[in-house]
Amino acid sequence: MQTLATDPAYTTPIYGQGEAAQIIQAPPTSFARWAHGHRFKQRTAGEWGWSPPLLTGVKDGRGYTVPFNALAEGFIIESFRRVGLPMARIRPAVEVLREEIGLENALLSERLMTDGAEILYRNGEDELVVVRNHQGVFNEVVAEFLKSISYRDGFAQLLRLPAYESVEVIVDPNRNSGQPTVAKLGVRVEDVVSRVRAGEAMDEVAEDFGLQRSELRSLVLRAA
Repeated sequence: MQTLATDPAYTTPIYGQGEAAQIIQAPPTSFARWAHGHRFKQRTAGEWGWSPPLLTGVKDGRGYTVPFNALAEGFIIESFRRVGLPMARIRPAVEVLREEIGLENALLSERLMTDGAEILYRNGEDELVVVRNHQGVFNEVVAEFLKSISYRDGFAQLLRLPAYESVEVIVDPNRNSGQPTVAKLGVRVEDVVSRVRAGEAMDEVAEDFGLQRSELRSLVLRAA
């Protein structure tokens, strides 16, 4: 049975690596480490270790190498980091989910949550546990940023980019080839802001697209 984790629309590369990092507003160097893994020097032994990739399905080389699923995984990792969850907690949790629970696309699961200190997972008994040590959690606090993700059949379907505060901007691989899209218009953010960059008056562009000036300003500022 095909799921969003295996649907070609979600697994076919449609972004460049730098483009993907810009969409989710993650540092390009961090995104590269998540996508391809990285070497690190172990403090105690003084030897080199290897951290495997956290994102799934990213290809090597240039051009379009990042599928929507990997973009969504990166979005979730960056969201975790922004609420203060360190990579030292994120990486082991993803490894546990993949190896012990058998979730290859663990970060895309609707059962994934955070309380701001740990990554949590709702198990088969509908109990919320800390992924890192499998201990139960009794005071459930689900971070607001997870509301930026819409799910279907248990997996991430589309993202809402919270950086655009005054207007809803989504990323959906089935709309505009996965490019950031103004939800209520169905047009790419780039199609709107390019007219402002070309020198057209803000009021004229806003009127043509049926946008409030504040909404257009948000698009222009965040897409810069």
